[in-house]
Amino acid sequence: MTVFTLLELISTLSFLAMTAYLTGRSRFIMRCARQPFHPLSQFLLIVLFAFFSITGNYSTIPWGEPLITTRLTGVLLAGIIGGPISGFGAGLICSIYLTMAEQLTAVPAIYTILAGTLSGLVRIRFHFHQLTPLAGACLALTAELSQILFITLFASPTEVAAFNSKAAALTTAVSVAGVWFYLVIINWIEAEQDIYGARAAQLSLDIASRTLPYLRLGFNSYSATITARIIYDLTKIDAVSITGRYKRLAFIGHGADHHKPGEPILSAAVKQAINSKIMMVINTPTDRGCPFPNCPLKAGVVVPLFTANNKVVGTIELARINDETVSELDIRIANGLANLLSVQIQLAEIDEQRKMREKAELKALRAQINPHFLFNTINIIMSFCRTDPDKARNLLGNLATLMQQGYSNQNDFLTLQDELTAITAYLEIAKSRFGDRLTIAINIDDATVNTLVPALSLQPLVENALNHGLFPKLGHCFIAIESYIEDDALIITITDNGVGIPPDRLAQIQTATADGIGITNVNKRLTSIYGPEYGLSIISEPAVGTEARLRIPLQHEAAIDRKEGVVS
Repeated sequence: MTVFTLLELISTLSFLAMTAYLTGRSRFIMRCARQPFHPLSQFLLIVLFAFFSITGNYSTIPWGEPLITTRLTGVLLAGIIGGPISGFGAGLICSIYLTMAEQLTAVPAIYTILAGTLSGLVRIRFHFHQLTPLAGACLALTAELSQILFITLFASPTEVAAFNSKAAALTTAVSVAGVWFYLVIINWIEAEQDIYGARAAQLSLDIASRTLPYLRLGFNSYSATITARIIYDLTKIDAVSITGRYKRLAFIGHGADHHKPGEPILSAAVKQAINSKIMMVINTPTDRGCPFPNCPLKAGVVVPLFTANNKVVGTIELARINDETVSELDIRIANGLANLLSVQIQLAEIDEQRKMREKAELKALRAQINPHFLFNTINIIMSFCRTDPDKARNLLGNLATLMQQGYSNQNDFLTLQDELTAITAYLEIAKSRFGDRLTIAINIDDATVNTLVPALSLQPLVENALNHGLFPKLGHCFIAIESYIEDDALIITITDNGVGIPPDRLAQIQTATADGIGITNVNKRLTSIYGPEYGLSIISEPAVGTEARLRIPLQHEAAIDRKEGVVS
């Protein structure tokens, strides 16, 4: 083997390496390789490897009289990457072209088609990731040896003579080395991308865990600024930008002098990502489209953020100050972050909708209890105006207290003492209906009077005990309200000696399938606010009485101030 022949061999393998690298770096081609049976994928792979095979016919290695070509390597790779249809198509195109342009004889042409088809059948038998470089080399060795046998059996003596043993051996070695080298590079690129994916996933999860408490407060300038700072610190990117649909919410890093929060969006790439709902990879300042002439940011990636109904609510951008194209890792990190941040924004929306629903239910509860009780109380007061004016005056005072708590106070949480003030007024009015039949006992631990309880969490239970437990009862009626601390939780019990709750009705209440918004609403609100370990439990025995027991966490201060609202 001469030095010139060796250089030609190295040149051929270098061409194979370059083709493998470009193929592996192309997302579209690799997606076609993983889903080769789609018509568009098959067409692309046939055209690509037919061109590769035809080019290999002209990439000759001089070895005496015959010229060694890598024509068969391209056809074999067409079958290995794309399956039998791609292998057949690439072999057919290559054979037709070389027969017409280079007077290739029939036997090598037919075998080229068969080799592509048979290598494609191997691709069907194994998944793409199972075709290791060693398996590809064995396939190429088998194909070359079969070609020698095929030509020996079916070709003319002249064609057989042209295939001397040394030329055949070198052809086989080149094909085996070429296929092996090609698959080595493809596997190396995939392994590198897997590493990028793992790093990006880990980094995205770290960022998501740190940003979750803030994005759950809503998608606004406050949460976006904290989120951008966390991303900037962890990714070591040159700049991080988070926008709404129409203005910038946060910007950290290079270019902050003209990309300021609260101002309209300047970058054309960001506007395009919002309008098209797709990721934009920025490779040059022109692609970025920033109107500021001295903007230091050159490249980057912009990914839209989505709400639950697939509406774009904003974008996140990771930018670089150099002229180089953003890395695969940058793209994966940005895409993973956008997906996780979109989920967090959607969770914040769901949380906001839940709170709004709870407020609506609370308003409905107020509207249900107050008018109903008000009409009855007014009728009772009217009946005492002539017969017992002092009692009527006391009832009016209790009614005023109750209305002040129910209508004027719209807070979601009250101290237990304030809640009991309304309950006491309510019970005093109720005694006018029961007369001497009703006995009331209130035993409140001093340590619990200033604890916070959800508004209207006790009154529906007291009203239910009076109207459904005690009022139908003949004879003496008793109701007791007690509070105490147990295992760092506030316990409030409301006990009566009424008619009790039928078992089937009690089961409906406990499973939240009962009609109405009284007791069921109280339990749902408590578990929604505090979690399933807290809430309302009811023990009732017909003809004996009922005990309603509330368990809520000790809380002496108002809930944490929440910055609400989606800003765009």
